[in-house]
Amino acid sequence: MKPIEVLSTKEEVRLHAFLWLFLIYARYVHLDYNAPYLVTFTDFSLFNNTFVIIFVTVFYFHYLCIMPRVMQKFTWKRVFLGLLAAYVFFTLIRAIIEQVITVWIWGLQNYFPGTPAWFYITDNIYFSMIPIAMATITYIIIHLIRSLQLNKIIQEQKNDAELRFLKSQINPHFIFNTLNNIYSLVYRKSDKALPAIDKLSQLMRYMTYETEHNNVELQKEINYIQDFIDLEKMRIAGEVQLKLAIDIENPNLLIPPLLLLPFIENGFKHGLLTETEHPFTILITQKGNRLELYTQNKSNKYNKDKTSGIGLTNIRKRLDLQFPTKHNLTITEEENIFTCKLSIEL
Repeated sequence: MKPIEVLSTKEEVRLHAFLWLFLIYARYVHLDYNAPYLVTFTDFSLFNNTFVIIFVTVFYFHYLCIMPRVMQKFTWKRVFLGLLAAYVFFTLIRAIIEQVITVWIWGLQNYFPGTPAWFYITDNIYFSMIPIAMATITYIIIHLIRSLQLNKIIQEQKNDAELRFLKSQINPHFIFNTLNNIYSLVYRKSDKALPAIDKLSQLMRYMTYETEHNNVELQKEINYIQDFIDLEKMRIAGEVQLKLAIDIENPNLLIPPLLLLPFIENGFKHGLLTETEHPFTILITQKGNRLELYTQNKSNKYNKDKTSGIGLTNIRKRLDLQFPTKHNLTITEEENIFTCKLSIEL
């Protein structure tokens, strides 16, 4: 299963760097519209520079300290208290830098001596809104990106886990049927018993090693189906009436393993296979990126059990997960004739 990877810290730093480059450009770069190729850097005044320092400090205070706590358990009370804390922090930092430090070093202060406290408080409500709003928007955007990525990855992992489960269901289901067949051959002391066991071991190798991959070569899947058919024909008394036609352009085309088998297995398990007027028909065609399977058999109404349909139900789920909009499956049963038509765009 793939590890969960969302927006990394390095990528987040890049987004912040882009943001600060834009702000520096907006704050300091001046374009002369009379001479559009002339770029000048302006307004390096003391209080413009101190405001930039205050802006960055408050931005990251709100981004790193306030927003994570607000988003951890969102309530409007937390939002209000977070905004209030950021505003108080902005006001205190600005007072310390522009009313104390600048006076101590340069003998200058941003607000005139005797400025009323109410004016200072209300004036800073406006100025504090800029870094607080930008920090909030930036955090929400990055949080949303991470949430969308995480949801997508979790869904992919959920689908992957479900596909693995569905493939694990196919193997025991097939083995159960095949062992029953071999048991029948052994019970009848048939000469086909040992070849059947050898065929089963070959199929088990395929199921053990190839089905661990998400995709296998189409030719390998065809070979597996042909071995499966040979194994099934061994256990059936009488001559199997089978019409098999395979027409593939690209044997190296990749498909999910065990994708076609359930339809063929279903025909062997529930069909009447010895009637010459109703042969078990299997047609596999591949042209370009389109793979088509057609099966038709006469149903054996006396050969139904409680597990009937497990394979087809399984494959429907797999198709919905792996080819949600790129497959068409039609299954019909009319006058005891069971027909499956599958078309997949790979």
